[in-house]
Amino acid sequence: MEKDVRIIGRVSSSLKRLEECPKQGDEGAPEAWVEIDEDYVDGLDTLEEGQSITLLTWMHLADRDVLAVHPRGDASRPKRGVFNTRSPARPNPVGLHEVRILEIKRNLLRVFPLEVVDGTPVIDIKTEFIQRIGTRETRQEWGAGIPSREADILRDICRRAWSRGLLSGFNGNVSMRLGRLGHDGHAPRHAGEQAGEQTGEQLAGQTGRQTGGNADDMCLITCTGSAKGNLKPGDLAMVNIRTGETVAGGKPSSEAGMHLEIYRNQPQAQAVVHTHPPKLLALGVHVPVADMLRLPIFESDLIRAKFTSVRDNEPGTHALARDAGLAARHHEGIYLERHGLACWGPDAAWALALSEEIEHLAGVHLDVLTKR
Repeated sequence: MEKDVRIIGRVSSSLKRLEECPKQGDEGAPEAWVEIDEDYVDGLDTLEEGQSITLLTWMHLADRDVLAVHPRGDASRPKRGVFNTRSPARPNPVGLHEVRILEIKRNLLRVFPLEVVDGTPVIDIKTEFIQRIGTRETRQEWGAGIPSREADILRDICRRAWSRGLLSGFNGNVSMRLGRLGHDGHAPRHAGEQAGEQTGEQLAGQTGRQTGGNADDMCLITCTGSAKGNLKPGDLAMVNIRTGETVAGGKPSSEAGMHLEIYRNQPQAQAVVHTHPPKLLALGVHVPVADMLRLPIFESDLIRAKFTSVRDNEPGTHALARDAGLAARHHEGIYLERHGLACWGPDAAWALALSEEIEHLAGVHLDVLTKR
């Protein structure tokens, strides 16, 4: 029997101390990068972004001489044998983590959520059980007509936005352009790259006019009344971008019109993230719109080049949708006065990242105002 455990890679995480690590991944754990050693890169073949995997780690800082613990470290609860717990303290401290792949860059996997400390060794990767079964019936977890891979990505994006305070309760909405669905109900494998494959002249010719999209281009969008921090089956709808018709799922967000207008006006938009960032909204109360994010720092110039605003139309109205769509022709970040922020990008992760950058700069601006 092989006695040595082979380390296949390591985790790079913002969690630098054990005290910072949640007990479980779904209790606020961040995303993290997993770097696979060169000798094991071939083992990543056919893994896909959006796929769920079970990550096995070696909890190298755990106490291996413990056989009984207080569950979750709560001294008020009676001790249990470690084999009836998920405690990292055990003879062989193997960690099991259900995560989703957000991005693949050769030997690097960006996954979410992962609750281990920075530098934790990785010893194996397995696909989740439902994917190993592989039957059509087991993949209908999001409901009839809702593509599971894309739905999983939206769920993770919404949870990340919620964990960062950009969304709360039932507010905000997120969508993803699907393009034309294949015979299996999935979007094309690289639907998010279709606009990027066009020439600069083609894009320039499309930008600045309403494209309308192909007759069967679809988008997946969160439903009205859905809690973005915990999306579940029934919380997503598939909508025809050109006609606005709901073709699968529940009732789309009241802001679906805004998403559709952005897609119709901006062919490069493959995802739209609409959030209610508290710092940006607070900044809008304190300074005129024209002065928002105007600071004597390099980041201000970079962000303001991507940023614009539209007047304070009533949420959910055609006027707001129309104005946001027109603004999206030349700007990726759109401040909806007295309402929130809409960002588009080549994928949902990019649109969320821009939302985070804008909210961060708004926080800096607020700090400057309060310390004058």
